[in-house]
Amino acid sequence: MSDLDDVPTAMSTSGLERKLKTLKDQSKKHSQILTAKLATSQSGQNLLHIGTSLSTLPPDLHSLLTQLHPVLSSAESTEKQYMQHLEKLVKCGSEIRVEERRVQNAKECANLYKDLVASERIVKKDASYRNSSKEDKSTVDSPDEQVDRASSLERCAHTTLCLIQDLQSSTDIISALTASKVKKAEPNNALPSMRTPLEKDTERAQFLMKLAPRIRRLESDTIISLTFRMEETLKILQQRREGRLDSGEAEKLPREEELLLMLGHCMRGLALLGRGLEVESIFARVAIMPLIRSKVSMGSLDEGGSRGECAGLSRLLDEMAASIAQAFGPALQLADVMFDVDAKMDVDLVTGGVWAPIATALMADAGIKMAIFSPGIASILQANYLALDRFLSELAGRLLEQPLEGSERASGTTENLYFRPIITAATIERAQNRIYSHPKTAEFSKKWNLPIYYQLRFGESCNRMNKAIDQIKEGGWATEVYTGDPDRAESLKNEVGFELWFFLELYDILISLWREDVILRPLTNRFLRGSVQLVGRVIAFIEDGLTGKIKFGVESEPESDGQENGQSEMNGANRPPTRLPYCWAESAQDVAAVAWELAILEGTMGYDYVSIVTKALAKGDETEDEESELRNLVSEVLKDASSQIRPLVDKMWNEVIVSIITEKCSSPLAAVKGVAATYRMTNRPPPTQASPFVATILRPLKEFSSEFSHRKPDHIGDMWMVQTVTVVTDRYSNAVEELLTTVQRTEVALQNRRTRRAASGGMSDGDKVKLQLYLDFQEFCRQIEEVGVQPASIPGVAKLKTLTAEAESQAQNGK
Repeated sequence: MSDLDDVPTAMSTSGLERKLKTLKDQSKKHSQILTAKLATSQSGQNLLHIGTSLSTLPPDLHSLLTQLHPVLSSAESTEKQYMQHLEKLVKCGSEIRVEERRVQNAKECANLYKDLVASERIVKKDASYRNSSKEDKSTVDSPDEQVDRASSLERCAHTTLCLIQDLQSSTDIISALTASKVKKAEPNNALPSMRTPLEKDTERAQFLMKLAPRIRRLESDTIISLTFRMEETLKILQQRREGRLDSGEAEKLPREEELLLMLGHCMRGLALLGRGLEVESIFARVAIMPLIRSKVSMGSLDEGGSRGECAGLSRLLDEMAASIAQAFGPALQLADVMFDVDAKMDVDLVTGGVWAPIATALMADAGIKMAIFSPGIASILQANYLALDRFLSELAGRLLEQPLEGSERASGTTENLYFRPIITAATIERAQNRIYSHPKTAEFSKKWNLPIYYQLRFGESCNRMNKAIDQIKEGGWATEVYTGDPDRAESLKNEVGFELWFFLELYDILISLWREDVILRPLTNRFLRGSVQLVGRVIAFIEDGLTGKIKFGVESEPESDGQENGQSEMNGANRPPTRLPYCWAESAQDVAAVAWELAILEGTMGYDYVSIVTKALAKGDETEDEESELRNLVSEVLKDASSQIRPLVDKMWNEVIVSIITEKCSSPLAAVKGVAATYRMTNRPPPTQASPFVATILRPLKEFSSEFSHRKPDHIGDMWMVQTVTVVTDRYSNAVEELLTTVQRTEVALQNRRTRRAASGGMSDGDKVKLQLYLDFQEFCRQIEEVGVQPASIPGVAKLKTLTAEAESQAQNGK
């Protein structure tokens, strides 16, 4: 840059004014920006107190700061002094709060220690009572004192629970402080405050930790004392309830209401300490197991019957339930109402104290277990299952049922102070549901070998069915194969409509699966499947007969000579007469009879049999909707069986019977060829009536239709007859057409002779044949109408009419 750039340039006055104005605007703009920035800071706001804009500030900022420095220093010093006073006050307040906390902790610890010492004293006194002899026990404490001691033990249990909870909390506090390292607090600009939480204190926790051994020992001693009291109370209650106390002992010992109070104190105390299962175990060991050992044995199981039949099982179970209810019914009612306050009961005497030991006893002994669960005989297993199932389903009700008339009541003014449990239907239902959901019930149910039972029952049904099939194959459908109750056979014939013994046997087998002494509800699906399989077995047997795979009758054995021949004749004399092997499907009567039985079976499976199954499965307390739903489910399952029947019935009528009747009706058609021979060179006069064979063409159809008019399924209708008549008419028209063709060739060969015959006014042999065929056609149409079929609906009739149209005019002229 040259030196000429620093030399001011001469400017005009107007240019200098514009330049000055621009500089002023820029200065004002910068002044506003600076003022705005000062307003956002603490020091800038202090300066703005002096002047609202830079235009009013002193020109020398340095001198201003110098003047403000003493003021600022004084303010800072005052603020520091106030902060020291505040910190001192907060510190003193925190110390006071700490001391208050210590005082409070000391009071709590003193109370806890006082409770601990008092509980130890009570437990120690109870231990001395426990270790004394029986005579000393009866003289030391009166019944009221015994109730007070039981109540004191419950309070000890409550104190122990509180101490254990505090001890656990103290352990958690110390563990947390030991495991976690305290981090240095980050600088905090907040002022000291009395609201700041105090640091965690472990003094109370350490005190309780020192008492931990005594607390644990108190817990153990309390449990021992409560257990002993409960055992003693149960024994006395049983003796009093069963009347085994003499008058002197009865007066010295607590009454039943007092015993129940003591029992309630003991059970609640153990439940507070988390020993609910021990309560159930004590009750099972002291009250139930001795009773079970005195009653359950192989001899009691077989009482009233042969060995292994378990004839006495039902009576044994009833006696056990009655004995338990008699001896411990009030105790069970008390426990159930007292602890039935939550979804999960702490103490469940009905399930864990009664049912569990009974189930264990029945499953533990190998001989009893084998006799009950695996007898090897279906009827015994079913009777055992029903007896135990009934016992289990009624157990809660029998144990908790309250008598209509109260037992011994407390007398005096304190009578109404005793707690009396109220058992409702809902209470019994909840108790029964707990029994069903208990793991021991599931284990008990798995011991039943129900699949083997079903195989035994289904095997019996299959044996009956196979025996009936073998007899039918030997003697035919008319063979009497029914092996059930004769009275029931007559009832089935009259009510259901079966006529063949085989189907009576089948239906009786199906019904027998759902008798009370056979069916087991857990096997419902298997028995339904078995019913379907039995029906399928019969359908397969009938289908094999229709196709010729199975033949009826017996092959004749070659006769031997001598003594063997004589012996065989003697044996044959006792054997029922049989037929040589034949296919029953070749008999229209047999096919129609079987088809009618199948149609009855189909209708029965869809209604009557469904009602039988539904009744067998219903418990008796279902609503109409539940019963309807059950019926629909059973009906859906049985459709698999009934759905196979109708197609088979249709096939039997529309194919097999049509084929058999058609062949029978077609046999007389061979006489059609003889019509030509009747008039060929015989000089017979022209015919005036139909041939005799025409009336026999549809005779088999008429006879069969008349025989089975009332034993034909409604859905079959008349289509089978239409089919039969159609096929027979087609064959008849074909025979007539062949005959006319032959006659036509003969007339051509004998044309000259016919001409001479026609000139003389006579009818040729061919014309006579045609006239005869026309008359036969008219008679055949009348036969079709008699059967119940319209000739116009048969295509072959139109063909016959066309073939005999030439002779129709001759017949009219002859008239």
